[in-house]
This record gives sequence, structure tokens and C-alpha cells, in this order.
Amino acid sequence: MKDTTDKTINRAQKCFIDALLALMVEKPYGEITVSALSERAQYDRRTFYRYFKSRDDILCLYYAGLLHEMAELTSQKGALTPRSFCLAYFEFWQKHTDFLTLLDKHRLLHFLGERQELMIYHHVGHRVQDNLPDTLSETVEFGQYAFYFTQGGLWSALIYWVHTGMKQSPAVLTEHILDTFSEMAKLI
Repeated sequence: MKDTTDKTINRAQKCFIDALLALMVEKPYGEITVSALSERAQYDRRTFYRYFKSRDDILCLYYAGLLHEMAELTSQKGALTPRSFCLAYFEFWQKHTDFLTLLDKHRLLHFLGERQELMIYHHVGHRVQDNLPDTLSETVEFGQYAFYFTQGGLWSALIYWVHTGMKQSPAVLTEHILDTFSEMAKLI
């Protein structure tokens, strides 16, 4: 896949993103072809292959754009604390429940889950905290484990929230996460 670090998405890429999301409403993900995407986007197959190798690349580009939005929301929260980050995380995803529902319908939540840690570090971490190393592998070992533990827990809580109907508010979800850490600390 081409690099998705630049948050600028050109018109053709945007059309392919819109085409994929629209087609995902209509048919199973596995049945969406490059021809169907090209037709819906109103570009030829060569244009598709100029920017993407597969429809998964379209989802990655769209997700990278979402993560830029998440970084902006998180940055607006001020000082980064466990509470402010959790709240920003769940507030962000609450705005994108249609996308989460669409991914869940196609059993693609794992698709984002498998990619999210490194994408969140790259697209969100650097915009929220200036002093982070360029890559996660450059951080101290403790930092790597803490990052993966936190992201894995947040992602699992998000998936559970999706599967249970997304009824709780971001504030309630944040309190549940913080209460979990408080209870764990009592056991140590």
C-alpha cells in the first residue's frame, strides 16, 4: 500500500473511499470487486491501481484519515491524562458508530484491530505528544508494553461496546475503564 501518513486525500482517493463504503452497505465485502469500485467511483481501474493494491488499502487510507481526526480531538482535551485520553477515544468513536457498525456487519473489526496499534502511535501519538520517538520500537521496553496493554484494552472495550449496542456514553465508558484500573491497583 502507498504511504498514508499524509492526511491529504485527493479527489480520486476520496471517491474510492466513498464507493467502498457505499458498496459495503449493499453487498458483502468479499464480493466487492475493483471493477465495481471503479464504476461506483467513476474512475477507471488504472486509477484504482495508481493509489491502491486492494480494497483493504482503501480502508487503511480511510482509517488513517479518521486517526488524524482522533488526534485533533485528543489534542483539544488539553493535558493528556488517562481520563482525557479515554474520553477522547470513546467520544471520537461515538461520532463514527456507522463505520464501526459497517465493519462489524462485515466482520472486519479485526481488520482495524490488527493495524490500530501502530497506526494510532503514528497518527495520534505524535500529534498529541511531541516528545515521542519516531517509532514505537524506539521507546523503552516498559513504554511498549504499556502502550500495547492500553490500546488492546481500549480496543477490546470498544468492540464489546459495539457488540452490546453502543448504549453507554463515552463518559460512562471512561469511568468503567478508570474504575477497572482502580480495582486492579487495590489487588496489587
